[in-house]
Amino acid sequence: MSRAVTADHVLFDECLSIFRPQKIEEIEDTNPIIVYLLLDFRITEELKFEYFKINPTIEIKLPGAYASFIAPVQLPKCFEVNNDAHLFAIALASVFSFVTSRPAKAPRDGYITWREHLDMNALQELAIQFPVLTAGPGAHDTSISKETLGRMYAELNETFKMLYAMPYKHYLNAMQSMRLVHLALLNKRDDFGLAYYLLVSSMETVAKKAVKRKDFVSNHPKESEWKELGKTNEDIKELLSLYKKQRSQSQFLGKRVVEFIMKYCPPDQWLDLKHPEANRASYFEELSGQKNDWYLEKQWYEKYPEDFNETEIRKILNDLYVHRSKFTHEGKNPPHKNPNSHNRFFDNQTIVVESNEGYTIEDIILPNFQLVSFIAKRSIRNYLQEKFKF
Repeated sequence: MSRAVTADHVLFDECLSIFRPQKIEEIEDTNPIIVYLLLDFRITEELKFEYFKINPTIEIKLPGAYASFIAPVQLPKCFEVNNDAHLFAIALASVFSFVTSRPAKAPRDGYITWREHLDMNALQELAIQFPVLTAGPGAHDTSISKETLGRMYAELNETFKMLYAMPYKHYLNAMQSMRLVHLALLNKRDDFGLAYYLLVSSMETVAKKAVKRKDFVSNHPKESEWKELGKTNEDIKELLSLYKKQRSQSQFLGKRVVEFIMKYCPPDQWLDLKHPEANRASYFEELSGQKNDWYLEKQWYEKYPEDFNETEIRKILNDLYVHRSKFTHEGKNPPHKNPNSHNRFFDNQTIVVESNEGYTIEDIILPNFQLVSFIAKRSIRNYLQEKFKF
């Protein structure tokens, strides 16, 4: 049961039972409930799903180069949401963001819920909760092509059907991992390191279930020799005991995350990731009738997945987890210098490495944010599809 007054704070667990009750009983209602999504792009047509539909966005101009895009969501066959319909919208925003790889929000309170037609004051109250930069450096790509929207709709429809069909306890786990991806996309502009951490953590939560720890537990090649020596040497016996204890406590999480990615989003699937400028190119083509997408092709300085062997790919993926751990335990940000890479997959980065011998310069390959986001989405979705036979 949710709080009587949410008081401008989100407890995501409260949203989950509203978005999908354990038992769905459709209630025909001539007065549909309206909730609102706050997006970072325009939707120009209705998106209809099994239990609800997302209407075209209302654009509200804000000071400077900012605007807000408000999408009314209609629940024609509503659940028993009582006064908690805005919690439905918060959960919906998480799934929408996970699937589209775009930031999305919903109001933290439900004071404007239920009202199908909003006056300008109410629209502005919603608008200020998610201002979107529409021009200048760092502006959001607010116009999407029909091709992009069609792809989004198909993936959203597939994901909603899967979430409503899987066993309830697995639905709860799936939503929490999707929420981490959602929070990563929301926080990317404020704190890139935190966003990166959240993306890797979203995969870790699923990898712990999908890849067993026992697959990585193995004896040291010299363990039998140490055991024999320990029969006559108490110090070696004690050290061997401590070694075994330490090994038993290790969860091998980094290795399990790498294996999870290699199984559920292998490098040959990374080619499904669209170029950062692909939407802009298809939108321009739809407007002008002219195709001008030469810049989407691989450039001489770019690295693609096929440029690496499996050992190198595994090293790149392991570094993902290393950077995540350094952010968690040392407060160190990942070494990326460009949060909005124009490369399709990887960035080349030169870093300074400190050691006992001094400083050295190293060139490293980093998967850019959009690739890590894509891997998180695809691996989690593929795992759920395989587990529940969708």
